[in-house]
Amino acid sequence: MKPNMQSTLQSVGVFRHYCGYPHFVLAVAIAAENPDRLQNIRKEIYLPVTKLCHTKLANVEKNIRTIRDIVMRNDGAALLEEMTGSSCWRKHTPYPKEIIGIFAEYFSDELKNEEWLSSMRP
Repeated sequence: MKPNMQSTLQSVGVFRHYCGYPHFVLAVAIAAENPDRLQNIRKEIYLPVTKLCHTKLANVEKNIRTIRDIVMRNDGAALLEEMTGSSCWRKHTPYPKEIIGIFAEYFSDELKNEEWLSSMRP
């Protein structure tokens, strides 16, 4: 059985008390709805997150980078390798766009559950 996104994030040290947690989860959910949005991430993902979370664009960008950094510091390369089947993450830290896309694809079925997503909105 595949773990859910919350337990996966917890396994690499990302907990709900981080400011960036809802930003990251919402960004992943928006990308899962339409992966093409990742091509214009600031306008089509980050701006909607700023509105939903009542914050500034710079905060969303910084907080998502922080979540990415926490993941990578806590053996996230192994997690990303498991999620993607690629070992490139041991040599290359993913861009925020890449990690959002990986999580969006991997958890797309879970993210279709609107009850779960609505519980994440601030």
